[in-house]
Amino acid sequence: MEQLCDSGLCCFYSQLERLVPDPPSVKQAAFQFHGVVTSVFDQAAVIPFRFPTLVAQLDELRSHLQENSAEYREALVRLRGLVEFELRVIMRPDAPHLPSGTEYLRTKQGRDQMVRAHASNIRQYTQEVLAGWREREIKDGRRCYALVARSDVPMFLHMIRFVDGPVGIETRVSGPWPATEFISAEPQ
Repeated sequence: MEQLCDSGLCCFYSQLERLVPDPPSVKQAAFQFHGVVTSVFDQAAVIPFRFPTLVAQLDELRSHLQENSAEYREALVRLRGLVEFELRVIMRPDAPHLPSGTEYLRTKQGRDQMVRAHASNIRQYTQEVLAGWREREIKDGRRCYALVARSDVPMFLHMIRFVDGPVGIETRVSGPWPATEFISAEPQ
């Protein structure tokens, strides 16, 4: 692992002699990438690049840091001490039933309203420890992102366990992660 510091930012990277596309090598590289991000994230706020992000020359990376340094520095200061949780609020699939077009649309609308209401309940119930919240619609429900202070992680996880949803709704929680959904100050 190597480090490039420019414009008040430090970037960790690895040089590759050649890209080996076989699945075991890619899997191993992904685990190593995740290990580095986790190690740094345990100590400070980070902005991870997507894996794999490839650049042909180190100058490309340096240019990227220079062009985005103001935004990245602002985000790192704003997100210092904060982590992100991802919550997938989804409706469990029912037994196979093919309703008519109108019935299908009414059923889908009702399900969407239930999922949105449950996501809103989670947000309200955890409001005390939330530093930020973002939501986006996905095919089978909603993907929600909770921004939480590192010191409030145990409380957030405890609170989440007590938010009961309607029958048929499932909430999957993962994290804490770097606060990538909140890098931009404006919701996307």
